[in-house]
Amino acid sequence: MIAFEAVSHRYGAVEALREVSLEVPSGALCVLLGESGSGKSTLLRTVNRLVEPSAGRVTLQGRDVAAIDPQALRRGIGYVIQSVGLFPHRSVAENVATVPRLLGWDRARIEARVDALLAMVGLEPRAYRDRPPATLSGGQAQRVGLARALAADPPVLLMDEPFSALDPGTRRELQAALRRIHAETGKTILLVTHDVEEALALASRVAVMAGGRLVAEGVPAEVFGPGAPDVVRRMVRAGALAFHRLAALDAAAAAAPGPAPGAPLLPAGARLSDALLLMLEHGTGCLALEGDPPRHLTVAGLLGHSAP
Repeated sequence: MIAFEAVSHRYGAVEALREVSLEVPSGALCVLLGESGSGKSTLLRTVNRLVEPSAGRVTLQGRDVAAIDPQALRRGIGYVIQSVGLFPHRSVAENVATVPRLLGWDRARIEARVDALLAMVGLEPRAYRDRPPATLSGGQAQRVGLARALAADPPVLLMDEPFSALDPGTRRELQAALRRIHAETGKTILLVTHDVEEALALASRVAVMAGGRLVAEGVPAEVFGPGAPDVVRRMVRAGALAFHRLAALDAAAAAAPGPAPGAPLLPAGARLSDALLLMLEHGTGCLALEGDPPRHLTVAGLLGHSAP
């Protein structure tokens, strides 16, 4: 879906990208992981031509993005950023409808799409479509930003540190929502983060950046496995590797059948790391899983499923 071919870029004397070559398969949720200044956001922005490479090329579905009109290119790519960037003078529905209107969709189609997307991101349409952005919490605003990015049904979604400004609880909720949306839509998602836990919680593939170079790439178990390069090991303390492994495992796979009355509710799509944190927050050894049929997760189930 996306290919970077020996992509380099300079900001004056600073070499931000150094001959980065990477392929992002169709339908992947690929996380660009790296510390500040590693080049990950610069690489992401070469896809929608917010950054023009100094050398090399970027292709989208086999087409060189440099040969595509920038405005047309950007209308065909979803883009979510940390600051959300909602238009303050427009309602939630009007914000979500921005690109479909530019593309000339008729009113009925737009309204149906807006309502469907608000429901998909967990916002009840009748309660939220007419609200101004100033009345939204940070998490609600980011959900609207995600709906807006998906509005024209683009094949690719670019996300630049989308959850980093949110509190931990809201961040976990939105990570779970993104995993569900990815599973439902099959979109190709390229997401930038500096957070190892977030990368493991979301990624089907991880690409690690350092000093403008790609230093590791593959499925999470490979990138963070025993042969991980030193730069990867520095990003995760040795003692935290076991916890980070939990972020790559689905909680549902460790659950047992049957209800758990009164137990805290673990959202659908959560990982074992989410389950462990929720157990610690509530001081409990049992969680109820959202959905039917009823299921529950115990500490014994969590540890048994996460054992190597």
